[in-house]
Amino acid sequence: MSVVERGQGRAVSDPLLPLSAFPATSPCLKVCLLDVGQECRGCRRTLSEIGSWSRMTLDERRAVNRRLGFRGHDERR
Repeated sequence: MSVVERGQGRAVSDPLLPLSAFPATSPCLKVCLLDVGQECRGCRRTLSEIGSWSRMTLDERRAVNRRLGFRGHDERR
């Protein structure tokens, strides 16, 4: 499994991990800047995902986080 440090969080690139291995918390880093593909440069969510986040189920949020490889923010601050 490949581990990549990304911003304040940890990204683990492994699509075989179960959905339950990913948090339902927002991957937002408060670095909101959309690129030409309408993807945030901070958290890498699409504009559509950001806009519908509050209406998503926990499993839908986990699915987004799995796609991003987001495993949670580093709490060692």
